[in-house]
Amino acid sequence: MRHPSFAAAKCVELLREHDVALCVADSAGEWPHIEEVTSDFVYVRLHGDTELYTSGYTDAALREWAGKIRRWSRDRDVCVYFDNDVKAHAPRDAMTLADLLVAGPR
Repeated sequence: MRHPSFAAAKCVELLREHDVALCVADSAGEWPHIEEVTSDFVYVRLHGDTELYTSGYTDAALREWAGKIRRWSRDRDVCVYFDNDVKAHAPRDAMTLADLLVAGPR
């Protein structure tokens, strides 16, 4: 979802009509950030909080993502993929997010 046209209401409606998940991408502001739920699952790609592919996520940012994931997962599956691996942040961020989700809201 790297073009602003994907945020258009017509596009979102078409995706919902065909049960196609719109990718929720956090890309350090490089690409559109769209959080429309269009399918029976949510697909999230976390490319870096402040620097694309390179930066890690703060605990506060991961708590924010955990809250979103909890809301989405009330009635659907949520798949989260970390792609901020240039400096090997992805494994730590994934484990921290998993711990936050298991621990529940704070």
